Amino acid sequence: MRLETDRRSNARVIVSVAVLLGLGCGPAPLRAQDLGEAVQALWAAAPGDDADDAVESILALGPEIGPLFTRVRAGAVYDPDAPRGRQVLSRENPDGVEFRYEVHVPESYDSARRYPVHVYLHGGVSRPRREEARFWRNTDRHVRDDAIVVFPESWAEAMWWQANQIENLTGMLNDLKRRYNVNENAVHLMGVSDGATGAFYHAFKAPTLWASFVSFNGHPVVLANRSTNADGQMYVTNLRNKPIFAINGGKDRLYPVSSVVPFFQLFVDAGVFLQFTPKPEGEHNMNWWDEESPNVDAFLVAQNRRPLPDRLVWETESTDRFNRAHWLVITELGRVAGETEFDDFNAIGGAAPQAPLGFNMIGELDTGDGVQLVDILPNSMAEVAGMRAGDVLVEMNGVTVGNVDTLRAAVQTPPDGPGFPVTVLRDGERMSFVLMPVETGEAPPPREAFPQPDASGRAQLVRNDNDIELVTRGVRRYTLLLSPEQFDFTRPVRVTTNGVESFQGMVEPSPETLLRWVVRDRDRTMLFGAALDIQVVAP
Repeated sequence: MRLETDRRSNARVIVSVAVLLGLGCGPAPLRAQDLGEAVQALWAAAPGDDADDAVESILALGPEIGPLFTRVRAGAVYDPDAPRGRQVLSRENPDGVEFRYEVHVPESYDSARRYPVHVYLHGGVSRPRREEARFWRNTDRHVRDDAIVVFPESWAEAMWWQANQIENLTGMLNDLKRRYNVNENAVHLMGVSDGATGAFYHAFKAPTLWASFVSFNGHPVVLANRSTNADGQMYVTNLRNKPIFAINGGKDRLYPVSSVVPFFQLFVDAGVFLQFTPKPEGEHNMNWWDEESPNVDAFLVAQNRRPLPDRLVWETESTDRFNRAHWLVITELGRVAGETEFDDFNAIGGAAPQAPLGFNMIGELDTGDGVQLVDILPNSMAEVAGMRAGDVLVEMNGVTVGNVDTLRAAVQTPPDGPGFPVTVLRDGERMSFVLMPVETGEAPPPREAFPQPDASGRAQLVRNDNDIELVTRGVRRYTLLLSPEQFDFTRPVRVTTNGVESFQGMVEPSPETLLRWVVRDRDRTMLFGAALDIQVVAP
């Protein structure tokens, strides 16, 4: 169904709205059993024609949106006798290329429980394809009873930083979701060496599926080297959407700590949530695993994905691929008069090196009343300002800090003036500090971090209740995917772009769009239906 907005609105609205709970609607014109069976067939359907046929079968029943949403949100009924242990599975991309993956399902797997998924990307991807399906050394130390662990494959014609691997990993996860009860908000992407660089690539270009990204001995500079044939352009601010954990060794022959720090500093300056652990004696191996694995586990446990985040930033050079982050989709590029100008955060050097923020290790309080600073880095901005280990951070940049998620939002919020104002509790006393950049050396000449020869478009959004505010650059049109679990569809939705009202009005639920996005995402926690097609206009 297509509705045109009031002429005062600067948007055309494609109303294909997912679900509106609480709608006053009449009884469904079909048996509940028929609908339940049809939805189960949808969840079980293989991608492609089978899934499309399943959607058409449901629509042919003419379901009311309320009962349909309830059934879809409940998800699949999983086979309690699904295979356990080590399996080597395979799938094909639409172009016919086969991809294998090794999966380890706990022997104690319970189909009624949702399981985290840990995906490990191996190194050495410029080599020919391996004949034996053993893609990661020492898999036994990563296999566990509380998660499904996956080791996919990469080779010279399908490197981790190419679009066919985004397609492959997405399809692989969707296949696993059909067979096993996966916790969609605890799917983590990890890698070593080239695999770690691959984890950075997916954070740059396709973060929606993942809860976090973990890099072991990797370097994002590989993605800046044209000879590595990375698909697409890298935009540092895209990394704001998900947390990153990284470990590098000081004696690594390929990617020593000294070489990655300038990039990591750029990421932090851009508002990226990065937890970095340097290993001064570490080489290009994982000999530190026994010592660091508890810290890796603690990081993963703390990073539950927010499927419907209230803040998003996304930049892309293409509207055919790499153009979506969760519920924001950029659909047309081009400059518009009066649009916003942004800092690109794409230069390394040019200013004197600055000390890091200094929150080296943090812990959440059970009460949700702040974040405890367990360790403060020496000579960091926090230490120079007078903060101490044990302080409880309760406010930063005017944002109340109650947990890791709100701390991430606070770090990404630009301060009103120089420095970062913070408030802590120390022995019950409320204290305020301003973290100022600390210059630690002579300024090197600036250099480009990542090549960006093609024009791109960037959009940043903040959602507050039913209001959505966006600022854009180089974007002429975008789509917002609305979920009734994030918006109140009984009240008008308002969208502003660069200070101009783009849309204000009611949206109407549509079963078709709910089902089409279920087929794409296979995600019980990220259900969409309202597709607001917004045209960006000059003030």
